[in-house]
Amino acid sequence: MRKKRNRGSSVIEFYLVLPLLASLIIGSLVYGVQMVKELQLLQVARDTASMTARGTTFIKNTDHVDTGAQAIVSRLGPGLNWPSSGGLLATSPGVVYVSAIMYLDAGCNVGTACPNHDSWVFISSVSFGNTGLRSSNFGAPAPCIPGCWDASRNDGSLTSADTRTNASARVKNFTYLGTPASGTAGIQPGQYVYLIEAAATTSPFGGGTVGYAYSVF
Repeated sequence: MRKKRNRGSSVIEFYLVLPLLASLIIGSLVYGVQMVKELQLLQVARDTASMTARGTTFIKNTDHVDTGAQAIVSRLGPGLNWPSSGGLLATSPGVVYVSAIMYLDAGCNVGTACPNHDSWVFISSVSFGNTGLRSSNFGAPAPCIPGCWDASRNDGSLTSADTRTNASARVKNFTYLGTPASGTAGIQPGQYVYLIEAAATTSPFGGGTVGYAYSVF
């Protein structure tokens, strides 16, 4: 004869596994929300890189802030709790680093060696938002800024002298495009590469985890 299952034991078993089920459900929700925010952050980096490559500037010669372009970037991240107007602030849950870089060969791309030869260097470098939230992986903005900004430009460019001679203009840890060489396939020395980094709090509770994404364009 088949034994009849005791209802009381079933209830006890249910309550025993309930904490595990609840933790799995809550964990899935938290992870899901965080993953969505990470994907949105990656899209922000890509869109900002596309804007930069098309000539959008994020800096003005007078006060070093272009709130118009910065506001557009901020509006790209509604799910990241970024401001819908006015751009990212120093207290916002996000930061963006916008840089243009290039590789200097043994002759510094002009046939004459300089201190920064055989290095990736910043051509322009801008940051906006809460820089205390997360620092750049590549040393942006260049440590020499604002002293090495080119006053004749309005796009955050460094002076050509600083680009070639100032050690603070070197990009850190950038190895993703190898070592460019003239006459070979791929990126050439002197060719601009746009490097965008974005960071934001990605926890569904508005704090804690800080997500990071970058885009090379």
